[in-house]
Amino acid sequence: MFGKTPAKEFRFLRHIAFPLRIFLLLLLISLLLMAALGQYLSASFEDYLTNHVRDMAMHQAKIIASNDSLVEAVKNRDSQRLSEIVGKMATGSDFDYVVIGDRNSIRLYHPNPQQIGRPMQWTKPGALEKGESYFITGKGSIGLAMRAKTPIFDEQGKVIGVVSLGYLVSKIDSWRLDFLLPLVGVFVLILVILLLLSWFFAAHIRRQMLGMEPQQIAQVVRQQEALFGSVFEGLIAVDPDGVITAINRNARKMLGLSSPGRQWLAKPIAEVVHPASFFTEHIEQERRDVLCTFNGLNVIANRGVIWSGDELLGAIISFRSKDEISALNAQLTQVKQYVDSLRALRHEHLNWMSTLSGLLQMKEYDQVLAMVKGESQAQQDLIDFLRGFFDDRQVAGLLFGKWQRARELGLILNITPGSQLRHLPEGLDSTEFAAVVGNLLDNAFEACLNYPESDKSIELWLSDEGNEVIIEVADSGCGVPEALREVIFDQGVSTKTDAPGEHGIGLYLIASYVERCGGIITIEDNEPSGSLFTVFIPKVKIIYGSSSNDSDC
Repeated sequence: MFGKTPAKEFRFLRHIAFPLRIFLLLLLISLLLMAALGQYLSASFEDYLTNHVRDMAMHQAKIIASNDSLVEAVKNRDSQRLSEIVGKMATGSDFDYVVIGDRNSIRLYHPNPQQIGRPMQWTKPGALEKGESYFITGKGSIGLAMRAKTPIFDEQGKVIGVVSLGYLVSKIDSWRLDFLLPLVGVFVLILVILLLLSWFFAAHIRRQMLGMEPQQIAQVVRQQEALFGSVFEGLIAVDPDGVITAINRNARKMLGLSSPGRQWLAKPIAEVVHPASFFTEHIEQERRDVLCTFNGLNVIANRGVIWSGDELLGAIISFRSKDEISALNAQLTQVKQYVDSLRALRHEHLNWMSTLSGLLQMKEYDQVLAMVKGESQAQQDLIDFLRGFFDDRQVAGLLFGKWQRARELGLILNITPGSQLRHLPEGLDSTEFAAVVGNLLDNAFEACLNYPESDKSIELWLSDEGNEVIIEVADSGCGVPEALREVIFDQGVSTKTDAPGEHGIGLYLIASYVERCGGIITIEDNEPSGSLFTVFIPKVKIIYGSSSNDSDC
């Protein structure tokens, strides 16, 4: 219960803005420092002044006690002579009074004549007998004063009297005030300057913190770290000098950088990414969808500029592998092909139903029955074949759709008897395997359509007997020129020239899947015209060598 009291007492501070708390803290620290410094200077000056007055009083007392005229006057107990001597010595001196007594401490001279003949006060017992000098502070006949007492010796060194020289405490206090008052003024001036500096510092902190509290800044930092970590793209932030201020995990992974990421912070981007021109040149300009190469990786990069008013704070660069985007586009294209196949099937069925409707209205029932039986039997035979020999339903559906698409395009797709697929090769899922087969068939369709002399037939043989899955697609199109066979599977390479920017993805995607699983692709001429694409994919993944470029399937 008692442990919670301080938290409750200072809970109100949470409702004060952080810059104001900084200002109050600096103000409190300044006051404490000024108070401590003032106390130290005051005490030091007090010690200095006390010691100085003591030394000065004792020195003046000894000078007076050693005066020959004064010694002679003390011997003769001549108070009038002593008054004259003391009056001359007091001229130009700052002590307040002098009292002279005989060896028995009976006053021979006193500023107040009425005190002559009376015993001196604050006499140290035995001091005159021993010839000692001493210093005392106390209230005497003149008032509260600091006194220096020293003996008077004759020619034989015998003590014949005593000199008591005093400084009033009131005068010492006035000297102290003369020193402390200007010091207080200086302290007040310094305190005002510290207050102004503290206020400017607090205002600077408020601007730097964008008016946010530390808790809000901590939350923003945690959100930024979470955001950087969750973004699939690579993200790198740099300052205007090209020094890395932030980098996320995906950026390190794509660029081949080791973890943890903090070791890359505060390093020049040129030491981490090669080439680094996209990060450093014309950094004040935003850029969108720029093809770049970072550490040998082809990427599509974007650059956003960070401003604070008119001040450039840096830029943040996001990038993603161009190969991944290309592969994604190819897969989306494959999905589009599925849709096109369904559309073709629907279109054909609509035509077929229109024909049936017309025959029924014409009461040609025999033809309707024959047409229904023939169409249904052909469809059913194909479905039974695909369901019986192709265990993967996605691949079977793809082949059925491609068969329908071929009919719509005026082509003939023949699935060679004996084709079967019981198990997919290790490392390829249904979507990826269907993408391989679908792209091979699409290329065959286009090759036949673009070659007038083609007989419009395409042959497909697919088998998983033995240790490999084999896919053969033969078309009767124009074939693949010898000059392109070595590079036909590179990204962006295509035999089509009508719209180069839209081709060159399908075969690249096929090659990436097959190579990933240790397979091979061959291209041969298909007599009398066309090409024969053959794909060999091991059922069990094979990795050739130990190259770091090989990826897991």
